[in-house]
Parts: sequence; structure tokens; C-alpha cells
Amino acid sequence: MGYSISHLLLGRWRALSLSLCALVLPLSGCIVNNSAGRGTIIVQWAPQPGYSCASLGISSVNVVTSRDGALYGTYTNGVCESGAMNIQVGEGSYALHVEAIGYDGTVVAASTTVTIPVLAYTTVSSSPLILQPANTVVSGNSSIQATWTVNGGPAATNCAANGVNTVTLSIVDSTQTKIVATVNANCSSGYATAANLAPGSYYVQLDGYTSADVASSPSWGTPGLKGPFQLASNTDLTFNTPLDIVKLTSTSTKGNLSLSWTLFGTSPATGCAKYAIDKFNVTVLGADKTQEIASVQLACTAGGATFSNLPVGSVYVRIDEANPPDASAFGNVNLTGPITLSAGQTMNVSAPIDVGSRSIISIPVGFADSGSCSAHGVSSVQFQISGNDKLIVPFNDADATKPCDLTGATYKLRVIDLLNSPPSCAVPSTATGLVICNAAGNTKVTVQAHGLVGNTIGYAAKMDVTGLSDGKLTAVQTPIKLQTCGVGDPLCQ
Repeated sequence: MGYSISHLLLGRWRALSLSLCALVLPLSGCIVNNSAGRGTIIVQWAPQPGYSCASLGISSVNVVTSRDGALYGTYTNGVCESGAMNIQVGEGSYALHVEAIGYDGTVVAASTTVTIPVLAYTTVSSSPLILQPANTVVSGNSSIQATWTVNGGPAATNCAANGVNTVTLSIVDSTQTKIVATVNANCSSGYATAANLAPGSYYVQLDGYTSADVASSPSWGTPGLKGPFQLASNTDLTFNTPLDIVKLTSTSTKGNLSLSWTLFGTSPATGCAKYAIDKFNVTVLGADKTQEIASVQLACTAGGATFSNLPVGSVYVRIDEANPPDASAFGNVNLTGPITLSAGQTMNVSAPIDVGSRSIISIPVGFADSGSCSAHGVSSVQFQISGNDKLIVPFNDADATKPCDLTGATYKLRVIDLLNSPPSCAVPSTATGLVICNAAGNTKVTVQAHGLVGNTIGYAAKMDVTGLSDGKLTAVQTPIKLQTCGVGDPLCQ
């Protein structure tokens, strides 16, 4: 499915969301009144299972409508968590889809397109349209139909005999990390079909639920993903041999994770020695990107890690060089994820995580007289970031204001990501203070800071960070020191 991009992005200036049609139509809300008798559509939406409005980084929602093959209007500023928006249209048949807009103004998730007829002075409602993450949204005229048996026997009889009521078919992308479609079916029917799939390589998983099972914790299913299956354009793929759903083991309430790594794209067999890396700390984080669920230290040459009995749901992976000889450390620049773990299943991250591409700067923050934030009455600090003398993050950026006390306790409250919003950085444990990530390509980064006393700039500072090395953590040892603003001080403007 192609996106109708209705927002323009200029740099990282957030809150700039101009609907494309609003540029050419002088109508409030960009709606074309093509009929005097108007009806109402209640457009409903929901994030794809395994995601939430927060985890997708959604700041607003657009409903994009077309009639007779032409754009009819874009209804903006929907609140994602509300799950619905009422729109008024003229009588007719409308094709519509939902776009979720991120904090940087880009489309971060979207639904497929549905067609809804509307009569004048009536109200109709759409079924919930699923917001699929932008990098996994699929569309097309192809489908995958999975058939199954239960414990080796026909679904028509063995479902009831084993108490299996519902079967969920999950279609997983080629990296084995993202679920791109889910379909629920009555177990005894013996089949489920996932439609509107684009051509590509997919994996399949079946989960069977009894009346005693809770969501995401099936007691029956296929032990592991099945595939890959190559799906051609305009093709309906049906399994000739049914997949057998079996009773999962006693650890079925937990999930497993397997992953591997490379170094600057090279194999560990050669890369570990080339870059003099001995060990890695591999950490699994929760959906909030902060909670550490599991961690292991392995030799760089091990090339991979496996975790067992992890909580089901979305997780992220961070890899850090362990015991580096100095403050700099190799690792993956962005958190790998979200990776969806299912009960009783092993999720294999098929694409190796490259741990040579970290470009992160960490800067301690303090005061010229070494006093505390509370002693100076400073609750928050605004930052402005320039790279190679070009402004990247202005003071009024949505991510520019941070708490004065920057500690490692809460990840997202001390990170400025030069590429992503909300931040998606794999912050190493050795990073302190303000963390600037995805700083690759900059030989110099300039950081300006305003210490806010209430709504007034009471303190200010400026620091140039040079000697940056792409692919590593640059840990600044000297704090950026906030000094009292004097009359006419240019740093306090």
C-alpha cells in the first residue's frame, strides 16, 4: 500500500504538520463539501497487536479520504489513544485509511484502505483499522491460507477433544522480528487466511487457545516459526500439508530469543581481532527500552546469544563492548526491536545486529560552582545541538528539554536522538549525563544549554565536542558547566 503523505517535515522542527491539501484548498479542515446532505463516519483504529500508540511514537492521527478516485479530504489531529474520530462527509462512497504521524512529522504507521458507503443524515462506523508500523506495512493482492491439525488429528474433532477453541495465525516478516498480520479463526474450521499481503518472504506461526488461556499465552501451537515461504504477486498460497498444533511445554508462558552479530558488516571471526574487541554485554530490555530483563557477557567471537524463558511481548536488544580499555566502546547505535516474543516460541533475529556502528556522545552536566540543581533552583535544562556548525536540534525542539539531574535511571529523559523521535538509541552503561546519539558524520558537535529557573533562563553554557570517531562512544569527561546569566550575556538569549 502506498502512503498518502499529508505532513511535510523541515529538519527536526516538530509540531510542523501541514496537510498537503490545506496548501491548495482554503477550507477549514481541508474538507471538500461535495453534497449538501451530509453523513457521519465513525472511523475506528487500533495499533497492531504487540504495539501501542506510545511504542510507535504516534503524536497525532490523520484520516485520509477519497471519492471517485480523487482526494476528498484529510481530517487531522486525531488522538491515537482515543481510537476513533467522527468525520462528516457528503453522501457517497468513500475510500479511507488512517495515517499515524510521529513526532518528526513522518508517517510511522498506517492502515489498509477500506471503502464505506454513506447516506445523507446517517451515521456509519468502520471496523477497527489496524495501524501497522511503517516499516512492516504490507499490501497487495496476495494471501496465505494456513490449514492445521491438532495433535495429529482432524481439526473438526480434535479441537474439541483437546479444548482448543481459537487459533491465531501470525504472518512474520523475513527478519523474523515483526508480525505483519494476524488472523483469528475458530479452531474446528481448520484454516485461517491472511489477505492483502505484498510479495515477499514470510514465516508462519499458529497459536491455539483454550478457554483457560490468557492473551499472548497459548497452551497449544506450532513450536517455532514455519518457513520461509515465498509469496509471489497476485498469488493465494495454501498449505497442502496442514501444520500440526501440539501441546506446548510447561515453559509455554515464556518466550525465547536467538540473535547474532557482525562488526562493521564483517563476521566475528575476522572483526573481533581487527577491532581488538574481547567481550560483549548483550542485554534484553522491556518495551519501555529501560527495564533490563536479561543480560549475558559473551566472547566477541561467540557471534551470537540465546535467551530462554523471557516474558512474552515486545523486547529490545542492546549490545555493548564489555570492559573497554578506555571510555569509548563499540556497540549497536540503535536498539534492535521491537521484537515480539510469543509463549512457547523461539524468535530468531535472522539479520545480524551490527555492533560496529555506534556514534554516541555523552556529556556530564554541572554548574560552575559545582552546586546541585536544587541549590540553584534549576528544574530543567534546554539544549541546542549543532553538528559541523549546522543547527540540528533547536532549543524549542520537542526533545530539547531535559530534567536538570541527568542520570542513567530513566533512559528516555536524558537522550537526544539526532535521527529518531522518540529516541531509539542503544545507550551504553558507561554513558553519563546528556546522551546525543546518531551523531555519525560530525567532526564537531556544539552543545548549548539553558538552565531554567521557573520560566526564566537563569544559567547558560556552551561546549564544543571534537575528536569524534564514527562508530564509537565519545564519553566527555569534563562537564558542560552552567554559569549564572549576566546582563547582555549572548548565551542567555
